[in-house]
Amino acid sequence: MDTLTEKHQDLLNRLDEIPGIDKKSAQSIVSELGITLDEFTCMAALASWAGLCPGNNESAGKRKSGRTSVRSHPFKTILVEVAWAAVKKKGSYYRAKYYKLKARRGAKKAIVAIAHRISKAIFNIIKQGDTFMDLGEDYLTVQTRQRVINNIKKQAEQLGYKLVPCEN
Repeated sequence: MDTLTEKHQDLLNRLDEIPGIDKKSAQSIVSELGITLDEFTCMAALASWAGLCPGNNESAGKRKSGRTSVRSHPFKTILVEVAWAAVKKKGSYYRAKYYKLKARRGAKKAIVAIAHRISKAIFNIIKQGDTFMDLGEDYLTVQTRQRVINNIKKQAEQLGYKLVPCEN
């Protein structure tokens, strides 16, 4: 595999930056997808092809099921394995997101959601030539904190009060 992929070492190194992906899994990903992704018009097309996108079964405005398509695809298997490794890395965004989803949806659905997010990162790295940037474990708590503060301010204004932040 090393001799076959030595021309694409830069791409493999950029894929290796994603938590959970090592040299062997990066080579497997490139062997499954190729190096251009010309077949896929967008990230959603890649996720759908791999069987990682959530289902959208809606009839008459009523949401019936959100199950992913049951596909036994080698790329899906690789990404689920990568996702399990990614959630073990301390301080990563994927770990924080996994535990947040796991509390509501369960471990297996959460891991498929993390695999979906990793597939989006892989798409951007291969298609646009980006480098991976981990948002960090605090990203979700900062977003949630700001949303809660804004909601409390809005409720206080509706009651006729004005909140002023205090300095500690």
